[in-house]
Amino acid sequence: MSARRSALAAARWGGRIVDRLLERPRAVLNGLIAAQIAATLALALSVAHNGWVWFQGGDQIWMTTTGWLLGGRELPPTEIGYLWPAVQAPVTWATGPTYVQALPPLVLAQVLVLGPLALLCVYGIAARIGGRLLGYWASLLWVVAPFAAIPLFVDRYHERWIEQFLPQALGLTAMADFPSMVLVLAAVLFVVRSLSPGRVTDAVLAGVLIGAAAALKPPNLLVACGAVLAYVVARRWREGLACGAAILPAVIVLLLWKVRGLGEIPAFALEQTRLAAGSGPLALDLKIDRYLDLDVEHWRLQMGQLREFFWSARLAQWAPVAGLIALLRLRRGAIAALLGGWLAAFLVVKGFSERATIESGSFWRLLMPAWPAYLLLVAAIPLLVPTLARRLGDRVKPATSTSLAPRWIAVAAAATVLLPGIAIALSTPLGKTQQKNVVQDFESGNILSPVDDGVQLDVRRDGSSRRLTWTDGGPWRADVFYRVYRHDGPGDDTICLQSGNIAWYCLLHSEPIATTRSLSFTDEHAPPTATYRVGVGTNWIDDPEAGDVFAFSLPVAVRG
Repeated sequence: MSARRSALAAARWGGRIVDRLLERPRAVLNGLIAAQIAATLALALSVAHNGWVWFQGGDQIWMTTTGWLLGGRELPPTEIGYLWPAVQAPVTWATGPTYVQALPPLVLAQVLVLGPLALLCVYGIAARIGGRLLGYWASLLWVVAPFAAIPLFVDRYHERWIEQFLPQALGLTAMADFPSMVLVLAAVLFVVRSLSPGRVTDAVLAGVLIGAAAALKPPNLLVACGAVLAYVVARRWREGLACGAAILPAVIVLLLWKVRGLGEIPAFALEQTRLAAGSGPLALDLKIDRYLDLDVEHWRLQMGQLREFFWSARLAQWAPVAGLIALLRLRRGAIAALLGGWLAAFLVVKGFSERATIESGSFWRLLMPAWPAYLLLVAAIPLLVPTLARRLGDRVKPATSTSLAPRWIAVAAAATVLLPGIAIALSTPLGKTQQKNVVQDFESGNILSPVDDGVQLDVRRDGSSRRLTWTDGGPWRADVFYRVYRHDGPGDDTICLQSGNIAWYCLLHSEPIATTRSLSFTDEHAPPTATYRVGVGTNWIDDPEAGDVFAFSLPVAVRG
């Protein structure tokens, strides 16, 4: 048999296999979901971790503490979005006030529920670009891309990518980044669906989901830039107005959240106000460059770091452009505007920010809500092959679907707007004399931390020394250490400052004097008058010298 005949036979055989797969989307997608869960489990077990604690980006303590307080109808300073604390509130009823205790249900929900939903959204968007075949291809890329990128980075960068970014990208943390990405992705799916005639209900749900994404992390509202461009290009004015109107309820609840917890509206961004002990009443910085920092030199530096650590910076930079050209060739102009506007908005606002650095790995996390747009554009590149789309025929014909049932809009609105709004309205801002949390103050920011009744401290005189013993608290889902704090002299070990006539920040005004894994400590150099407190800490590498304290005991004062 000639080589030509062999090639033709192989092509026909491959075509038959593809056609059979196209007839079984449920089986294919279930297989991809299983592969995704298995790959996530393999990564979770293979990278450095401490029990249920993988590398966290830094805001998880503040978020879970806020959720725990909201679950008790109390509002701390509301510097973050409301939806992720609202989700965690009922979880903390069962687990306790700390993120370490809440991690198992949060991780399982993200890996087993949100992860598959994200894959289905990728498939749904791609299928409306180039049929089920492109949907399969994009879904496959979604599963393998995080791992396929590993060998494209130099060896010295693997810790940043594998151990620090991938756990966050796959939902192994208590932070809002992964849920944000999934909500943004789901919103984009319904924007794409609403580009078809007579799809106002899809547009309304898209708006509800965009609002929910903003309620998780206010910068997620940037995805609306892509949605606006898509509706303009498609000339779907009614759907665009419906989507915009549906965003407003979540924004109104977000405003209520800010006003109730802060007394004012600083901006729609996850930026924590820097607090300085002893600085007096707090003033929130409202300068626009705090939220939109277009630092071109910083961007050039990051692209230089991309060349340093990645196999081909040019390939990474131009791949989405090639995908946009492919979409335009297929006459998918509205979807091209959607994906391009979505990606560009996050690159400009987040990628140019000094907080986003490739060397530290924060660049990837801050841009997580936009990475699905990048992947979908890359998935479209094969359609640039001349005559390929024509040869594939109906295999790349855009998928269609029926209009959305209105009841799903009601379900989404109730879960993301109505119930959290009621909880916020019924909650009371914490006062100056509360003892349920303290704020740890650092040069780089601050952390709202819970006071856990399970950690009970006892201080007894032992000659000129002080003997401290405490209960272990928990149960913790990781190995922990204990840090002993001491405030010398009379007075409280916190300094409480107020902002906006509402928000009280009770800053911990003690110094750490020891770190131990035991449940006791003897202070050999105890002053006559002091206030002690014990903090519980952990981190992904189980290093007592690193990581943040995630819970504190009540203070115990000792008088001379």
